[in-house]
Amino acid sequence: MTRKLAILALMVCLISPLWAQSKPATVTIWGWRAQDVDVWKSVETALKGKGEQITIKYEVFPPTEYDSKLLVSLQGGVGPDLMYTRRLPGARTQALIDNGYITALDGLLNLSAFDPVSLSFIQANKKTWGVPFANQVVGIFYNKAIFDKFGLKEPQTWDEMVAIAETLSKNKVTPFFVAGKEAWTLAMQNAMIGVSYPGDAWIGKLAKGEAKFTDPEYVAMLKDLNALKKYFQKDFMANTTAEQDVSFAMEQVAMIFYGVWGNTNWLKTNPDLKFDFFPVPPKTKNVPAKIYTYMDGSYGLNSATKNKEAALKVLQFTASKAYGELFSKTTGEITAVKDVTMPASKPILVKCYDKMNTIASTNRYWVGSPFDAGMPSVYNILQEHMQSMYLDLITPEELAKKLQDGISTWFPAFKK
Repeated sequence: MTRKLAILALMVCLISPLWAQSKPATVTIWGWRAQDVDVWKSVETALKGKGEQITIKYEVFPPTEYDSKLLVSLQGGVGPDLMYTRRLPGARTQALIDNGYITALDGLLNLSAFDPVSLSFIQANKKTWGVPFANQVVGIFYNKAIFDKFGLKEPQTWDEMVAIAETLSKNKVTPFFVAGKEAWTLAMQNAMIGVSYPGDAWIGKLAKGEAKFTDPEYVAMLKDLNALKKYFQKDFMANTTAEQDVSFAMEQVAMIFYGVWGNTNWLKTNPDLKFDFFPVPPKTKNVPAKIYTYMDGSYGLNSATKNKEAALKVLQFTASKAYGELFSKTTGEITAVKDVTMPASKPILVKCYDKMNTIASTNRYWVGSPFDAGMPSVYNILQEHMQSMYLDLITPEELAKKLQDGISTWFPAFKK
């Protein structure tokens, strides 16, 4: 009898870890992305397929309300187990860090599936505060049928791009559609050009205080950009991104300065649209063409969660290649996970993902850059004054001076 009890006790000890591993748990997640509902359903299914009895409850809030609701809830001692967080530098995520609402993930997770550039967007104080979920690539998207009709090839220099625009214009085709009414798109346009012209290396010098926005290289770019507006659609300062999406999808324009996220809307409007992508070309071939890529957000761990073990299992899955493939296939966006095969049904993702991994700029002055860490940021100044330059209310030289003067009030390298 004693021997039977001993064997029974041994069996309980052996299988009890399995019971603990499969203990049911519900992990709550808050975010601002309605398009991710199916992603989390698939994550739950994948985890249960691995024997994890984890239920995921994903709650979506309007993007304009999300950050304030999250902060208020955390201040009240309630909130989700996992939360979507914005990139760093940025006041919204920094507030979560400063108040101890999220936990640094170093040592808790294996983050080797991400390259240093992706992780840099959610790192501060030499710690990693979230698991990146998506990267965005911005550059020039073009209509392949229009290019083929006129025998045009992807330009290698700025002047080649202008020559393409001239050819299209002479043939009564609108070269570029620009959503000038939305100031943020003009800031983005400026930044995506900057990584190629004046270039990645020049921005690196800028960050060290060894270059200035008023330098001839940057002013020359502003002048060329301002001159390019002759190839934008008529009254471009009155148009929005919604109008841009329709115009591009319906093949009324050859090129747009935009982000890869737009592909879903374009194909919904016109499933037969054939389009491609190229980085903004440099002024000369002596400077390598680069693309501006940035992390679109991450998943953070609530420091006060009562489901830490289950929440970490969910997070570890989101830091895997399997999740990267699931995310891109479900959303039609580019995962932040490296070495993932993009869905063959989305050739634009295949190309942009390849460019992201081969020619992404390591230096930048728009979102996710050191120049976005204080006020006024480069983003703020460009949003306020790019429209003025296009309307001929200020000159390119005056815009460059506004950038230099504004950033010099707080940027450390400019205050030395």
